[in-house]
Amino acid sequence: MKNILICVCGLTPQIITETLFCLSIKKKIKVDELYVVTTTRGRDVILGMDKYYNKREKDPYPPLRDEIKRMCEKYKKISYPKFEYNHIKVATDLSIELNDIRNDKANRLFPNTLCEFINEKSKDSNNILYCSISGGRKSMSVDMAFAMSLFGRENDKLLHVLTHENQEFKHFFPETKKEEKELELAELPYVRLRSIIGKETKNKSFDKMKYTDIVDFTQKELKLAFTDKMQINSNEIVLGEYKPFRLEPAAMKLYKYILEAKTNGEESVTVEDILNNCPHKFTKKGIIEKVTKIKKKFEDNITDIDLVGKFIIQGPVVFGTSSYGILADKSKFRVK
Repeated sequence: MKNILICVCGLTPQIITETLFCLSIKKKIKVDELYVVTTTRGRDVILGMDKYYNKREKDPYPPLRDEIKRMCEKYKKISYPKFEYNHIKVATDLSIELNDIRNDKANRLFPNTLCEFINEKSKDSNNILYCSISGGRKSMSVDMAFAMSLFGRENDKLLHVLTHENQEFKHFFPETKKEEKELELAELPYVRLRSIIGKETKNKSFDKMKYTDIVDFTQKELKLAFTDKMQINSNEIVLGEYKPFRLEPAAMKLYKYILEAKTNGEESVTVEDILNNCPHKFTKKGIIEKVTKIKKKFEDNITDIDLVGKFIIQGPVVFGTSSYGILADKSKFRVK
């Protein structure tokens, strides 16, 4: 197995060495490879090449690799992980690297880059990912947490390194026993959605969909699975989070008749069934009129077009026949 540490980072690379220290010394986990997802300025700081910071500060940041080496020399139990120049991943926009995460566009591009990388590393069953949210802007931490929810597996960990406020950004790693005690690593619980998304998309999402596409897809699936349920009280319909609305008695009788057939295992009912067995006596023209009115009533009260399509009466359901049905699963309905 290969243990991989992945960090998001801005202008404080100390969190990387601190996380590596805690995993190696406190958790006794040998880190084999280290990766950082950042911006161009973050990369310059990591490399010790940030001109603005180095001119402004009396003690400019040394290259991160030098500090990792120094930590490994001081603490013999820490093995130097593989950390090459190409292990520093910078979010890009059409090959133009992002200098900072400050606007809406950047906040869409950065998670796409991060998720593509987490996805890539999680495909190998021999990798165990240790992902830190401690560095960079708060939005970058959120992106890491979401990336892990989408792609994290059972053994992958989401981490946050903490130290005493007096020690924050003072050193790259603990220099004394006191500093060692003040440094802690917290493992954060997170919801793992990988298997759910993989099942629903037949795993296509992990190869072709961007982060923003997966967010939209997942939200829609969760909404359909857990929140978009209908309750029918007399002539009133309550669907999901929308305000209740009413159908006229004849329309409600038609809707309930088709719904009852669905709950009994029939995906559709024929016009003849409705004419002969529905509690309200319809003509063929009357059925079409009521189906149209029911659709308009739903559209007037429900803004989600996809949701409307699942709960209105559809017809003909079977091509070449005069039949009507409702697409939503029978588990979505509760009739009082």
